[in-house]
Amino acid sequence: MIEFKEPGQNGDDIHQSPEKTAGQLLADVSGIIKEYEAKWQKTGEKYNIFKVADIAHKEVIMCRVLADLLNPQGKHCQGSRYLRLFWETIAPKLPEKLPLDIEHTKVTAEYVINENRRIDIALKDGKVFVPIEAKIWAGDQPRQVADYFAFAKTKNKDVHVPVLYLTVDGHEPSDFSKAGVSKNDYVLLSFKQDILAWLEACARENATEAVVPVRENLKQLIAAIKSLCGKSEDAEMEDAIFKLVTQSDDSVRAALAISGAMDFDRRALDAFKGPVTELVGKACADTEYLEEEGWYYLNVPIKGGRYWFEMNYLWDKACVQAANAADAAGAEGKALYEKMSELFGGEAVFSKKLRVV
Repeated sequence: MIEFKEPGQNGDDIHQSPEKTAGQLLADVSGIIKEYEAKWQKTGEKYNIFKVADIAHKEVIMCRVLADLLNPQGKHCQGSRYLRLFWETIAPKLPEKLPLDIEHTKVTAEYVINENRRIDIALKDGKVFVPIEAKIWAGDQPRQVADYFAFAKTKNKDVHVPVLYLTVDGHEPSDFSKAGVSKNDYVLLSFKQDILAWLEACARENATEAVVPVRENLKQLIAAIKSLCGKSEDAEMEDAIFKLVTQSDDSVRAALAISGAMDFDRRALDAFKGPVTELVGKACADTEYLEEEGWYYLNVPIKGGRYWFEMNYLWDKACVQAANAADAAGAEGKALYEKMSELFGGEAVFSKKLRVV
């Protein structure tokens, strides 16, 4: 429970005007931010190679990093401890207990199956084959989960092994990906819960040991994935600001007044619905402004409406959508995705969010 101080405590001026209170609050918050920025500049702890290389948003590279951590023969030289912790983390979600031989498990990234399709990560101990399919921003391919389960079934003669379907938030695979499989044939995992919990367990395992590069890389990977999942890296600074804002009734009122005056989200949406939509509409007459479950975006048709480009009102998420699964998986759809990724590459914020669904 937050305990607010009465005006006048600690020498506060009980006659301060709202403007003065808000001004002082802004000054105090600015002081906290500068203090932490000075600390980060001195320690370098904000420097994150995973974020610099944008690895957290690149599925193939991310899966290679995860596969190496899972691999008992991985470059971390920590043996099977990370694989054991992963298996302990996900075991409660499996429909039945699987007898994976942790010490003798081989881990392969981009495991090639029929028609040159690739399972992102495969775990195999000679008797049990576990396929892991990771999705960050890319959409599903037709029958992807169904085909991966069918392939795994040929490897698992005596046990039922589901596909581990890993996404940022743990959502279901699309209907055309899981067509023909039952709920027990795949298990939903998320970066937000399962992968972070696993990596944090790995970091605790190394907390008191002298494997500094491994420990520090785990910390950086955790921070990058938290950012991917929308979790703030600046929790310590934000806690300090929260304590400052909630120290008295006056400071709370001042914070609410500041928030109301600086409603960037509302103003961005008003601009997006108005002049931005109008300008884009002049360039492309079929452009639509749409609102759906808190998602506000422009929908620009491409190639006669067989594809469309979507951009949200905060300009931080964009995607290329296909009207049907065949177009998404076809050569034209893939070429379009690659071209859009190229056009919006580099420093563009929304290049991290491009996908074909």
